[in-house]
Amino acid sequence: MVKKLSMFFAYVIFFILALMYFTPKVSLYYMLEKELTNYEVVLSDESVNDSGFALHVESVNVYVKGIDSANVESITLKVFGLYNSLVVENIRLSSVASNFIPINISEVSISYSIFDPLHVKISGSGGFGEASGSVHVLDRILNIKITPSNEMQKKYRNSISKLTKNEDGSYSYVKTF
Repeated sequence: MVKKLSMFFAYVIFFILALMYFTPKVSLYYMLEKELTNYEVVLSDESVNDSGFALHVESVNVYVKGIDSANVESITLKVFGLYNSLVVENIRLSSVASNFIPINISEVSISYSIFDPLHVKISGSGGFGEASGSVHVLDRILNIKITPSNEMQKKYRNSISKLTKNEDGSYSYVKTF
């Protein structure tokens, strides 16, 4: 009985690992890229590499409404079914954005787990400081808590004034979409 039960779990684990490995991650990426065009966002000049359990995208140029908006060094997508994550590293925004926020973003991480199916978790860091928050999927509410850097507090006071100040010195941004 124990042997049959252990074989059953071994087959289940093998099936899950095979499903994760053979998930068409490149096709998912190109489907996402096509969906972004509906919002006039174009990703170009990237190199896409499926390494089995993760998808790596390098050197992405981002255009919004035809305007060169950002350069991204790397994007890593991991699709595990129970837990999925997207990590975007070394983002450099267009110099036009330098009037509003620091243009260097070190990392943005987005994750989704079926153990908390109503929320997509977001975190990031960069010249602006530290940020963390979530998107409530059903209510379509983005809620971000930002702890601004010294640079952000000194040079970008106008941008900070548009955020809601919390008691602990951090700021909040809430948006319904």
